[in-house]
Amino acid sequence: MKILLTSLNTKYIHSNIAIRYLKDTVYPKYKCDTIDFTINQNSDEIIFQIIRGAYDIVGFSTYIWNVEMTLEICEKLKLINPNLIIFMGGPEVSFNSKEIIKNHPYVDYIMSGEGEESFLKLLDYVHGERKELPSGVVTLSDEEVVGNDIYQVVDLQNSKIEYTLDYIKDKKIVYYETSRGCPYNCEFCLSSSTGRVRFYPLERCLKDIKLFLDENVPLVKFIDRTFNFNKERSLTILKYIIDNDNNFTTFHLEIHPQLIDEDYLNLFRKARKDLFQFEVGVQSTNEDTCKAIKRVGDFETITRVCKEIMSFQNIHLHLDLIAGLPFEDLKSLRKSFNDILSIGPDKLQLGFLKVLKGSPIYYKAEQYEIVYDKKSPFEVISTKWISYMELQEVKKIEQMLDKYYNEGYFKNTINYLFENHYNDYYEFFLELGNYWDEKDYLFKNHSRDSLYKILKEFLIEREFKENDLLNELLIHDYVLTNGKVPWFLNPKKIESAKEHDLLRDEYVLEKISEHDVPAKKLIKNYIFLRYDYQILDDFKKEELLLIYRIKDRKYYDITESWR
Repeated sequence: MKILLTSLNTKYIHSNIAIRYLKDTVYPKYKCDTIDFTINQNSDEIIFQIIRGAYDIVGFSTYIWNVEMTLEICEKLKLINPNLIIFMGGPEVSFNSKEIIKNHPYVDYIMSGEGEESFLKLLDYVHGERKELPSGVVTLSDEEVVGNDIYQVVDLQNSKIEYTLDYIKDKKIVYYETSRGCPYNCEFCLSSSTGRVRFYPLERCLKDIKLFLDENVPLVKFIDRTFNFNKERSLTILKYIIDNDNNFTTFHLEIHPQLIDEDYLNLFRKARKDLFQFEVGVQSTNEDTCKAIKRVGDFETITRVCKEIMSFQNIHLHLDLIAGLPFEDLKSLRKSFNDILSIGPDKLQLGFLKVLKGSPIYYKAEQYEIVYDKKSPFEVISTKWISYMELQEVKKIEQMLDKYYNEGYFKNTINYLFENHYNDYYEFFLELGNYWDEKDYLFKNHSRDSLYKILKEFLIEREFKENDLLNELLIHDYVLTNGKVPWFLNPKKIESAKEHDLLRDEYVLEKISEHDVPAKKLIKNYIFLRYDYQILDDFKKEELLLIYRIKDRKYYDITESWR
């Protein structure tokens, strides 16, 4: 049998590890090909590649972002080759497998839950070596649905995946897990249905991590639902990463701040800058909401731990907020937004509730009067507490947050506005979003330069008294991001000797390493391009670090984001 395992990812840089698990678990008895497609490809191109491969069996890994396109592809594949055996697996078909198999007869089998052990038995069944349909697999027999539902691998030693050099070569992101399951029962999440946490052998994990470090993988993204659940184990892995750091690779981990103690914090202090990225799912600061969704933890602890981690200035912190949860109206959501942003995370991901089949909130949707799209990604439309139009306001906030905060391109400008003009962060992004709406900018594509121009327009229209300073901050932010001067922002040209003296008063000069080439290059370009040639004579001492003063006796290191 010639077998293909595939999936439609959201971007070409992503890869699907589920199909690798299946491939490596059934090898060497069965050999499988794997292909990573994307949802951005033409479906006919995908179909052509599959048909050209002359496969006997094709398996698809399905998620909310690809299930509809996958079903369309499956239907056409069956029309082209009625003898082709098609099966599906993944979270998007696991919890309604009987419904899908009944309504889509061109799909021959559906594997529900974790498929490594089920897949081997399914291939034996198709090959005629096994008479009974394996657990975790459903199919149609005489137009009747037969088979079992969710299957779970009890011993993860039976789940095999080999991260070969060929596989990780040139990959920007490698997805990895050291455990499965989650100790918590958040009602919006499918992980609440997986039961207890199971761990892969620690020796195997350390071996794989060493390979990623040796091969200079840019980003290793752990998909463990709560990485730091087992303290001894997680500290061992974190320490191993720090001790074997290659000064290049970054590790992304989802952690629960309630479990972070001094042992963790002391270890985090030692980490190289950008060795770790931490993601923390706050979701809401409304106590009634957190209780309803069974979210464990108090915001006071979350704030304390996150601010402590941020004080180390070496770890990227990413916090999550979900709109559309029970008991959260617009006023409450606004407070949750402001509460979380007050921590000052590097990124705040504002998402919208997805009512996922199999999650506890799916079964309570009617109780909570949650109206949601019946097609993927099953996103909330309204609830008992928040209307459709109010959620549209929040979507406007999300756009502005992503463009002007999360990317970090406007750090100095935004921080100044927060410190001097907007105690209510939500209000700033709402004003900016309304400005975009008024100017018909919301639904158009914009270059990065365009974002700077629009923000300058917005600041001018708001008539802030220190608009000259705000323009200077915009210029600095642009220089840091792009390494050149944005002439379209109309930077002031310094020409007179008096202005040179004023310039000297505005900057503090400190030594930097002679080996810090990026700093030397940027500062040289900045002074050389932004002002004039004469100014260089005033700074011919040693290598310089340029620090911009934005307020009396307060300094911002404008090189921090690129050094």
